[in-house]
Amino acid sequence: MRRILPTLLLACQALAASAATTPEPASPPAFDLVLTPRLTAGVVSALDVEMRIAKPAVPAGETLLRMPTLIVSIPGARIEGDAIEVQDAAGEIALTVEDEPPLPHGNFRRWRVARATEGDVTVRYRALPREVSAATRPGPLYDLRAEGGGLSAAGINFLALPENELDWRVRLKWDLSAFGPGAIGIWSLGEGEVEAVAPMDRLAFSYYAAGPLRRYPAEGGGRFSMYWFGDPPFDTAAVADQIRRMYEEAAAYFEDADSSYRIFVRKQPYASGGGTALRQSFMFGWHEGDPPTPDNLRGLLAHEITHNWPAMQGEHGETSWYSEGAAEYYSILFLYRAGLYTTAEFQDAINRRASGYYTNSLQRLSNQEAAERFWSDGSAQRVPYGRGFMYLTAVDTAIRAKSGGARTLGDLVREMRKRQLRDEPYGIEQWLELLTAELGPQAKQDYEAMVAGRLQVPPAGSFGPCFRPEPRRERVFELGFDARAAGRVPGKITGLVAGSAAERAGLREGDEVQEAVFVGSSLVADETATLTVKVLRDGEPLAVTFLPRGAEVDSWQWVRVPEVPESECMR
Repeated sequence: MRRILPTLLLACQALAASAATTPEPASPPAFDLVLTPRLTAGVVSALDVEMRIAKPAVPAGETLLRMPTLIVSIPGARIEGDAIEVQDAAGEIALTVEDEPPLPHGNFRRWRVARATEGDVTVRYRALPREVSAATRPGPLYDLRAEGGGLSAAGINFLALPENELDWRVRLKWDLSAFGPGAIGIWSLGEGEVEAVAPMDRLAFSYYAAGPLRRYPAEGGGRFSMYWFGDPPFDTAAVADQIRRMYEEAAAYFEDADSSYRIFVRKQPYASGGGTALRQSFMFGWHEGDPPTPDNLRGLLAHEITHNWPAMQGEHGETSWYSEGAAEYYSILFLYRAGLYTTAEFQDAINRRASGYYTNSLQRLSNQEAAERFWSDGSAQRVPYGRGFMYLTAVDTAIRAKSGGARTLGDLVREMRKRQLRDEPYGIEQWLELLTAELGPQAKQDYEAMVAGRLQVPPAGSFGPCFRPEPRRERVFELGFDARAAGRVPGKITGLVAGSAAERAGLREGDEVQEAVFVGSSLVADETATLTVKVLRDGEPLAVTFLPRGAEVDSWQWVRVPEVPESECMR
């Protein structure tokens, strides 16, 4: 499955963070939101949005609302008539529309008031679902989408929101009168009418869905839930039950007794899987031509749920080794602890991550160099995943050895989270402070070497006495052409690498792509997995199959130590 990186959320939040800071009031102002789906012939054709903003006091000519017209390749929901109606205590307010200069990850639009607002302000508009087809270019699952007689979307796609950093007393209400009996409305923070104290970016970076949804648990409620339309070709409830067990294991590990997590499922008309993480929620898509297996879903969802806890303050390029590496490391550990992985499956999971690291042709880039190429090269996007996993594995092993098993990596990760919750700094400086206290000054040198791209070699004792790391040789993953141009229809084969397996198999520069090419984690991690590319050349269809591999490199894999019993394996 192809995964849309959760770091897209960080990029989107950075775009939204340009609002001026406003002093926090003694009591949060009220913000009432009513969402009303409209149906035509049984299909959601529009979503009416009504919001009541308590005394925003916006001066004449200043911004009342802001919303993206494009966010990380996904167009913002079209507003019917391109009009937003605004009224306050003095009557109707005219708006002027201003498009901000384009930014690397999106474009924003502002609505400015012609006069100063008086008292409470009411906003009304109608957002239209995006039309998608087999030819739609994949991207983050933000768009307002009609499916199965209902709808789903991320707030960033359809909510034009006030521009400030206040906490608001939010009340969300769904008007489901257009649906039949049994329809439900859901927000990342809960079902039905929900009240919460939250800033505007919490509304933006949440998922919403309404209609004849199916759910786990069937009766609703609880800290963990999953929602979907129709009957996917996999046992959704069984997957949800397994992931609930993993979630409970992770929440206990991070001493989190209060949070919740919700998963949304979407059927894709185009050939792409994967998903997009938002805070305390995740949406994944599936395509009937290549439906995910329960095993694939288990790994994907475990990774994304783990993102709920480990975090590091700072620029994405500097800290993604931590957020992604910790999600890679802990997600498989929690599956193992929850009894959802056998020891053999756990061994396979750590070895797939090691293979993905060692066979990445860009593994020797520095963190900064990888960050600079992040949006243009899939191999650069994968650097923090493998590097962070291998580095944190070594850190855990060193802490266990130094403390005689009394302490682990988890002690540092939990402390970082506690500092975050206390609104204290929790960045690289704090990480190095904690690490040095555990391991001495050498820890900082090892960190700096990792940042610079030094090859990470697994130490003896990593992952406990049941496994032993051994060197081997593997072949570098090499697609052989530009994945961006070939990842859409229509698209072309460009950037063909001379002498690559792709060229030797018969691909040619300029071949017209007939089915979008996606580089999933299973393809990258499996040294024997072939790729078939369907193209059109001179009007003739061709299917070119090849092994996307290049030169051999040094690698390490963990082997089972047969004389160590299961009871002594690390859990």
